[in-house]
Amino acid sequence: MKKKSIEYIIDKIIGSGNEKLCDEVECNNPGIYSAPKSPNSDEKYHFCLFHVKQYNKRWNFFAGKSQNQIYEYQKNDFFLGRPTRPFSKGISSKIKFEFEYSINKEKIKFTKNRSSKSFKKNVTLTSEIQNSIEIFKLNNDFDEKILKKRYKELVKKYHPDLNKNYLNKEKKIKQINKAYNILLKFLKN
Repeated sequence: MKKKSIEYIIDKIIGSGNEKLCDEVECNNPGIYSAPKSPNSDEKYHFCLFHVKQYNKRWNFFAGKSQNQIYEYQKNDFFLGRPTRPFSKGISSKIKFEFEYSINKEKIKFTKNRSSKSFKKNVTLTSEIQNSIEIFKLNNDFDEKILKKRYKELVKKYHPDLNKNYLNKEKKIKQINKAYNILLKFLKN
């Protein structure tokens, strides 16, 4: 941070001779604060602190507008400045909701969804998939939710930043990540 010169400080306290004076009648204070002359206008008044406070108190955005213009503004105020989207596309959510139960309208009862992919019992397993299952210590009836839950537990247990005492921590976390990716691919096929 630069040090301010003595001349700068004196100019701020006393004021320099080329400052604009307050636009209020019979006020000789410097007009430091600017205020718009009318809404959406580039012209500005220059006031001292006392007079800019007074100006702000009596400011009226609707000055010079007819009653119909004011009603029109208030009616459209809810929609002005907001983005619009066509109804045909709809709003797509990034969140994918998965519900465990759905309703059967014919029998009027709830049935359990089978949307999450689960382990296929009739499929022959490669040694790579068997090793991955052993790393995660899973049974043969696991699904994606169980796999993700177990993955989070193992990452918390073996993460290098969280567990300083465990040896070969980088190697173990790489092994866990590789096994997780293998099992995810297996479930999705």
